[in-house]
Amino acid sequence: MRARNYWILLSASALLSCGGNAPAPSGPPPSLPAMAPREHTEVVNGPERILAPDGSVQMEGNKKNGLRHGVWTSYFPDGRVRSRNEYREGKLEGLSTVFRENGALLYSGQHRNDKQVGEWRFHDEQGNLERTVVYDTAGAVINDPGEGGS
Repeated sequence: MRARNYWILLSASALLSCGGNAPAPSGPPPSLPAMAPREHTEVVNGPERILAPDGSVQMEGNKKNGLRHGVWTSYFPDGRVRSRNEYREGKLEGLSTVFRENGALLYSGQHRNDKQVGEWRFHDEQGNLERTVVYDTAGAVINDPGEGGS
């Protein structure tokens, strides 16, 4: 019986010493150690985000069988869109649009099987159309006014 009372008394005093009567700690709370950026984990199927060292999103899109598939968007460090590109099973396929840091359109055009095709439009610093380049279905330049074309 004496041992039982000892354990009850010891438990009670331990509980009371953790109660609200203890003085509050002085100074700011201790800071947690800085966490290193998580390593990028490859996604096989589904959405994927690639993060910058500061934790901001650099690029995001979907994957299918480990390859980019669908629209992928990349971002400037301040979060504004840098580019949007369409992929099909890892290859550029569809519309590509790239912006300048000031938000103005830099260029846009279509890809087919990782090659530039059709009309591509290039813009100046303010986003005004500067020139148009035309590519054939194999990605060869048909007409580039900047290269002395018609």
